[in-house]
Amino acid sequence: ATNAFAESILFVGNSFTYGWGSPVRFYRADSVTDLNRQGNGGVPALFKSFADQAGLNYDVYLETQPGVGIDWHIENKLGAIGQRQWDTVVLHGYSTLDPKKPGDPAVLTSSAKAMAEFLHSKNPAVGVHLMTTWPRADQTYDPKGAWYGKSIEAMAHDVRSGYDKAAASTPIIKSVIP
Repeated sequence: ATNAFAESILFVGNSFTYGWGSPVRFYRADSVTDLNRQGNGGVPALFKSFADQAGLNYDVYLETQPGVGIDWHIENKLGAIGQRQWDTVVLHGYSTLDPKKPGDPAVLTSSAKAMAEFLHSKNPAVGVHLMTTWPRADQTYDPKGAWYGKSIEAMAHDVRSGYDKAAASTPIIKSVIP
């Protein structure tokens, strides 16, 4: 049965969230609200489609910017993010954890905690989740990559471990989505 009232879910992330370079980027963009008015659909629109098919009523929003981590959204988009009390928020950070220090989870950990606390201040019942990134071939197979000489699985493990550390920084973060 469909929920009587729609729950709100906000996806905060980057080009991984909206699917840059793929047809999913603009997929059903009219079914979600892009807070930046860039016409993106991406993973949030896929979520909306699946939720609708399951009879779940969600108002789906996204706030995305290519090539950034959660720290950028804190510095530049808290006004848009803080415009309402979200029921659920999915946060997605930079693909190497930190663009300046690939593999170092310190910036992700501090920014995920700060964002979770901000969201919690707006709605103490908010469900905050982190969505981990996946390993990148250019980081493992290219000699200029931070994981060059290691397996792609090693990058996946390092990134997931960084997200686990970020989630452990505060009980406000409920889970890490693989």
